[in-house]
Amino acid sequence: MFRESASSSAVTIGSPESEAETAAAIPESPTAGSLLSFAIASSDPAACSNLRHMLLQTGLVKEIHEWASAKAVELRHAQDVPDVVFLDLNGTAQSDFAFAQQLTKLRPSVHIVACSAKKESNPDFLLQAMRSGVRDFVQKPYDRIDVSSLVVRVSNEQHSRVMPRPSVTGKLFVVLGTKGGVGTSTVSVNIAVQLAKIPGKSTVLLDFSRPMGDVAGLLDLQPSFQLSDAVENFKRLDRTLLSGLLTQHKSGLKVLPGAAQLQDWQHASHSAIERLVEIAQQSFDFVVMDFGSFYSAEWQNVLQAAEILLVSEADLPGLAKLRRHLGALGNLQVSSSQVRLIINRWHRHDEPALEKVEQGMKIPVFTRLPNNFKQVSEATMRGDSLKQDGDPLSAEFRKMAARLAGLDVAQPGKKSRISQFFSL
Repeated sequence: MFRESASSSAVTIGSPESEAETAAAIPESPTAGSLLSFAIASSDPAACSNLRHMLLQTGLVKEIHEWASAKAVELRHAQDVPDVVFLDLNGTAQSDFAFAQQLTKLRPSVHIVACSAKKESNPDFLLQAMRSGVRDFVQKPYDRIDVSSLVVRVSNEQHSRVMPRPSVTGKLFVVLGTKGGVGTSTVSVNIAVQLAKIPGKSTVLLDFSRPMGDVAGLLDLQPSFQLSDAVENFKRLDRTLLSGLLTQHKSGLKVLPGAAQLQDWQHASHSAIERLVEIAQQSFDFVVMDFGSFYSAEWQNVLQAAEILLVSEADLPGLAKLRRHLGALGNLQVSSSQVRLIINRWHRHDEPALEKVEQGMKIPVFTRLPNNFKQVSEATMRGDSLKQDGDPLSAEFRKMAARLAGLDVAQPGKKSRISQFFSL
């Protein structure tokens, strides 16, 4: 059924007809998957033999290498690294993760599975593992169903890499402020939470506010991963890895928290950002980005692909900068039809100024968010989105989410589709 290569300790699958009994135990390979090459890095011969047998039973094995230790194998090129490496954590964490980093450096797409006799739950340990290139954990003794499920998943992912990229279907909303302190994070959080509550739809919130993000604090989240973890690993970023980096809010919203340190942005290349946004749009129906008030020409591709929620106040400094932002976005070839003007902290006495804006700048006000300092402050202290108690501010956020999602909003005396989801 198989033969072992003396030079590399590789198990190469041959004709299944030579071992009828073994072949009967191996299910047919899924047509959507790809055959994979494996390596088992372990000094435990019994565990290694058991895992090898489970891998063969999947029917998705091209070859299996057995590495007794990191020092016993010479890896110099990408082709020396197989598709999947099962790394037995039987040494020190430092040496095991250093070996994982070596594998990832040679071949960024390698799928490293850490194997441990105990269930790893320490956040610092998991973060260190992820940053070294580990993508999955399995617990010893190995479970055949767990191993088989993992192999099938990786095989399907490998197959999808050689297929045309899936089309980007998720709607992208960039929340951009005309100046600092205008409330982009508050708007981002509440819009994203409302979108996440629409049945059958999924929403992710990406915190790109500079210099450091506020989203995690506003939602009282204790994340294990953040923006820097995604952009530093963008070459191997896929739906599975992104999903593992996200933190879930009680509303169902998934969140990628922003930078925790100033130097995090030093590693955030624009190609990494664009890859992150692309994967997010492939994975979610709605992608909300808190952009703060910072952008430049390098962000053009992201901005052109988005609906821009331009947040301003109706005071003179805010409206003066509004005109400049509209000009800057136009220079980046962002169409005026992509821009939605959000007036935050609105008062009725702002209307004369807003009428001049609509007439002079030729841009309608998309939403007026009433000023309610007390309510927003209470939500901030509580670490949550606004309470849904029917007040005007909460109602405006729900209506705005409905319009952005493409749901009709009720006219007086009529019942809308959005009323199926929210109580307005």
